[in-house]
Amino acid sequence: MKSIYLLLFLVLASCTSIKKNTTNNSTIKETKPIDSQIIFLTYKVSKDKNIELTFIDKIITAGSLKKNFKKRTSSSPGDLICIQQDVNSVAIDSIQIENPLIKNFEYADDSGKLSRKTIELDSTTLSIRMDLKPQTKFITLKLLRETNNSLLKIQL
Repeated sequence: MKSIYLLLFLVLASCTSIKKNTTNNSTIKETKPIDSQIIFLTYKVSKDKNIELTFIDKIITAGSLKKNFKKRTSSSPGDLICIQQDVNSVAIDSIQIENPLIKNFEYADDSGKLSRKTIELDSTTLSIRMDLKPQTKFITLKLLRETNNSLLKIQL
C-alpha cells in the first residue's frame, strides 16, 4: 500500500514544474517590440484633362508584407508615387505605382496565338498596400514625373 502512495507521489511530483524565485537588486527593463502594421488604402482614380484622385477608405492592421518584390526602375506617363511622410512632411518611405488607368490584357486570339491589348480607362478603383512606418503621419500621392504636383494628401 505504501508503494502505491509513493508511486502516486512520484508521478505527481514529476509532473509539476519548479519555479526558482531569485531576488536580484538589478532592474530588468521590459521592452515591448513595435508591432509592424500594414496600411490598405483605396482611391477612386478618374481622368478628364488631368488625373483626379478621391480617397475612399483606409484600413490599418497588424502584420508585414513580404520583402521579395522588385522595385520598378522605369516609369511611364501617369505613374504615381505613394509617399509616407512624418509630422514635418519629410518622406519616410515610398512605392511606385503603375498608371492605374492603363490596363494590359493578354488573351488568345482566334488563331490561338497569345496577344496583348492595352485599354485606357476613364476611371477605376486603386488599391494600395504597404508597410506602415511608426512615424508616418501623412500619405501623399503624386504623379511620378512631376516634382511638385501633389494629387492628394491624407492625414492618419
